[in-house]
Amino acid sequence: MPPSSWEALEGLSIGAYRIRAQEEGAPGTAGRYYLAFYLEWEGVRSDRPILRGLYAAPRPQPIPGWLDGFFRNPVPFRGRLVELDESELRAFFQAVGHLIPPGGWLALAYETFGETQAIHQETEQALRLGIPPILTPLGMCLFYARCAFPIRDWSIAEGWREGPRKLQGFKPREEAHHRRRVNELWEEIQAFLRRTEGSTRPEFLRARRRAEQLRLMGLSPSAVCP
Repeated sequence: MPPSSWEALEGLSIGAYRIRAQEEGAPGTAGRYYLAFYLEWEGVRSDRPILRGLYAAPRPQPIPGWLDGFFRNPVPFRGRLVELDESELRAFFQAVGHLIPPGGWLALAYETFGETQAIHQETEQALRLGIPPILTPLGMCLFYARCAFPIRDWSIAEGWREGPRKLQGFKPREEAHHRRRVNELWEEIQAFLRRTEGSTRPEFLRARRRAEQLRLMGLSPSAVCP
């Protein structure tokens, strides 16, 4: 799937679901789209999109493509909630990651203005405790999309245009840049693991499990570009 082809996500299978992608509204700027990605399950489309946001298609350098969005999991289906499991979550964001070119970025809000879910609450709480962004629920989503090198926490907006607080993850431009960022990231993770060794605090235990998951998935110093 080539970058910028958001239409290619239409109908893509994610476990028991299919993605339904559509453009919603007009942003008024060429090359930008308000996109919504719904799930279809047993022939029924979710009442709300699982991911919605403003998308800027890749353009000639130095302007990369990006997606600034709001992700919800679970999503409502006619009165019941359906939640993607970890493997489905990974598959979904791997697909979304194809929209982002090298040098581009993906942002996911954890401040929701009235629609807070566990994935947002856990991310915000973890960040307040000093847990590395990649070891938060939304940080792992950015990693699945290959947009975690590095991750920036917009915990304090610098103006009204930035919107809600969010995690912004970048896709490396080249392998050398990726290697450097992975090494820096792993040092941050190791420091966190040393700091929280022996702790029974639930937030730390969840983060430590994510660190082990990253290790098993091949994130380690000098790892090759995914």
